[in-house]
Amino acid sequence: MTTNTAEKEDSRLETVVALLIALVTVIGAVVAWRASVAADSAGDADFAGLKASLNAEETRALNFVNAYEHYGAYTNYARYDKLGDAIADDLGEIEGLTEEEAFLLDRQRAEAYDLADANQDLFPNRFLSRDGNYSVAREMGEAWADASKEKDLSPDGHYAEADKLRAKTNRLLATLSALAVGLVFFTLVEAAGKRLQSLMLGLGLLFSMAGTAVAVMIEFAR
Repeated sequence: MTTNTAEKEDSRLETVVALLIALVTVIGAVVAWRASVAADSAGDADFAGLKASLNAEETRALNFVNAYEHYGAYTNYARYDKLGDAIADDLGEIEGLTEEEAFLLDRQRAEAYDLADANQDLFPNRFLSRDGNYSVAREMGEAWADASKEKDLSPDGHYAEADKLRAKTNRLLATLSALAVGLVFFTLVEAAGKRLQSLMLGLGLLFSMAGTAVAVMIEFAR
């Protein structure tokens, strides 16, 4: 009877240990899968951040070129417009001009105004301030805002998300170590003597439950 009872207990213990090993193996596989998903998501976030960085640099460069091209046209307009005004003032103030000199000055005045008008069409007037100066910063800011409606120009959020997901991956992989230690203790149950079986089983349960609990907290943490 004693032998049969011992055999039944051993058989029951083997069954329990086998089930625990299978359970912890499945849990480890799930944790490894979640770590892989987090790592893939971190890679996607990195790619999105890189794309946003490229978009931002491209947009910044194009806005700079366009804004200063417009500013160059504005400076030409202002120069020729003031030149025309100066020539017009000379025509009214200088005395003793011959008819030929007056004709040349008047033609120069007309040419200056024509060049001013030609350059005026090359920049948007809405960026002119009340004092007549051209606001490059305002044009670049408006162009940036318009571009941000069409494409992603903010890489920082993506990089922060990638760092967060990588940290999650590393923490989940750390819990796999605890689960692996639990499996080691479960496999040692049968090899250990009667005195150590309970200890091996307890340590296996301790590491397995701890690893599982921490993995669950990591997975559902905000």
